[in-house]
Amino acid sequence: MTETATLVAAVRNEGPFLLEWIAYHRVIGFDTIVVYADQTLDGTGALLAALDAGGAVIHVPNPVEADPAIPGHRNRAYAAAIALPQVRKASWVMALDADEFLNIHAGDGHLSDLLDRMPDADAISLTWRLFGHAGQTRFTDAPVLARFTRAAPPDRVIGNRQFGLKTLFRPDLARAIAPHRPVVRAGRRVDNTLWLNGAGDDVTADLLHGGWRAGADTAAYDHAQINHYVVRSTEVFALHNLRTPALGSEPVPLTPADFDNLNANQTTDRSIQRHADAVTAEIARLRALPDVARAHAACVQITTAQIAVMQEAHAADPDHPVTRLCDPATAQRQLRDPAAAPDTPPGPDTPAIAEPDPGATAPEDAAPRWLSDLHRSDHRRGWYQSHRDFAVQFTARSPEVLVVSFDNLSSVNDPSLARDTWGYGFYAAEGWSHMGVMAFEKNWFRDTALFDMMEKLRHLFAQYRTVVMTGTSMGAYAATAFADLAPGCTVLAFSPQATLDTARVPWESRFGAGRKRDWSGRYAFAPDHCRTAADVFVVHDPYFEPDRLHAQLYRGPNIHHLKSWYASHKSAQFMRRADILKTVMQEAVAGTLTPARYYALFRSRRDLVWYYMGLADHLLARGHRRLAAQLADHLVTLDRPGLARSIRKRL
Repeated sequence: MTETATLVAAVRNEGPFLLEWIAYHRVIGFDTIVVYADQTLDGTGALLAALDAGGAVIHVPNPVEADPAIPGHRNRAYAAAIALPQVRKASWVMALDADEFLNIHAGDGHLSDLLDRMPDADAISLTWRLFGHAGQTRFTDAPVLARFTRAAPPDRVIGNRQFGLKTLFRPDLARAIAPHRPVVRAGRRVDNTLWLNGAGDDVTADLLHGGWRAGADTAAYDHAQINHYVVRSTEVFALHNLRTPALGSEPVPLTPADFDNLNANQTTDRSIQRHADAVTAEIARLRALPDVARAHAACVQITTAQIAVMQEAHAADPDHPVTRLCDPATAQRQLRDPAAAPDTPPGPDTPAIAEPDPGATAPEDAAPRWLSDLHRSDHRRGWYQSHRDFAVQFTARSPEVLVVSFDNLSSVNDPSLARDTWGYGFYAAEGWSHMGVMAFEKNWFRDTALFDMMEKLRHLFAQYRTVVMTGTSMGAYAATAFADLAPGCTVLAFSPQATLDTARVPWESRFGAGRKRDWSGRYAFAPDHCRTAADVFVVHDPYFEPDRLHAQLYRGPNIHHLKSWYASHKSAQFMRRADILKTVMQEAVAGTLTPARYYALFRSRRDLVWYYMGLADHLLARGHRRLAAQLADHLVTLDRPGLARSIRKRL
């Protein structure tokens, strides 16, 4: 039976933003969208009525009179929604606000891709990624997803609301819907429920009986996240929260201090824009429905007029929060130094260059960390050289250690000028000198200009006692292909390709863009070019056939094959989730990494749901049902009954 998914929202005065929000969630795979609307002072009700008539949403008016005994428009909406047949009969249900977007990283970014990764889950709690104003003060009728691309860092705590959760759940789990999660039915226990986070880790014990946010140790963005656009320009924030009366959806309007905590601009995240073309087409389709375009235009016009009245009321008072918040110069200062906000400690993610307030146009990119560091940190010696399809950035720190990293395919997909080189933040924190090679095309670094440049950099490599070359997948190919340019170096290559020359690897069917490159001439077969390295560590999953075949092509006394069982093509990501990636890199730099040390560290894989599910898949694919059952029994003894139940379901 085909699985279905229903999305529920409770909105107040969100009219200008609804077309994009509805279009996006239809594009990623929600079959039914139910929108409860309380207060329609901006024309929201008329717009939703038109969308309902066109079959795009189910619109339910949600005035206080609907159930005065239930306080709050969200609570009223969710209390009614739990009884809807579109909710009870759905395979999956989720409640989101109109400033929250489910951003799926798995596969092609659709709901089915996420569910394929977690087929046995009863609930999947996904972590907020807070998005700030990106230096923009003005409200304009332009897509939120394109305008606001500055966000909280995924790997550093900046505030106490950073890790809020929103939950996708099976309706038979819930006796009620709460804003962040379902309220579970009586009798549900940890041992008969599987509740996962965005990385697929089992968090049942943490969340089954309560909790609306993750801890720093359980927050995860691997497979999906919730893009949370609290601000959407300072004018919108002020209208929704600082106006009297406030027009927004919050039961208690947010304050200027809340703005400081939630206005996160430390990093750039454009991952949600993978759906930009499809969302644009869906918005156009929705606008073509009868009365929708006219109702949307009315929402924009009313909101613009409300903002003008609000600002005029406070124009004579430069100290009023509305005046200060909507001042472009203030927004620029906030963007330059988000560390000035409460609960936001300074760090290497702080952008150095403000984004302008462009009105209806998308903001310019803020500076990447490496440029900020060259300007502001204690390490101000370095350079950047850009070519058509690649760039190379160098920062001098340690006179002893140089790390050379190479981008992978996911880096190529980031068009931001603020993007950093692979692993930059970690290398900077360790104080190592670093040269990062950035790829702007999926060309496996097959570029004669890059070959020439790397050969000229031999003299730079020779200045360092320790050189480590590293990368993953496409980047791992480059790390091994250029290793001989730094004799005596250490190479740490995660899931590398030896080559994409179809004559040498006729079994390789992945990476179509790479296979189309010219694989003749220099550096065409990476194993031939890492003979003079001291140690080449090839990390790969031996059960993932394409990577195993590539790894076998690396042979020699300096080659060490390190197995990352059940990681598939994501060895580096797997090790990061096991919390050993940094340690492995540190030991590679220190010269203490050996196969024995690696396997001692790799024991931490036993803490990962990913590992056990991979092991179960491996056993079942080979017909070892008895061993899979024994694995489930063993997990019960490890106090992981939810995971055991998931494996038994597969049996």
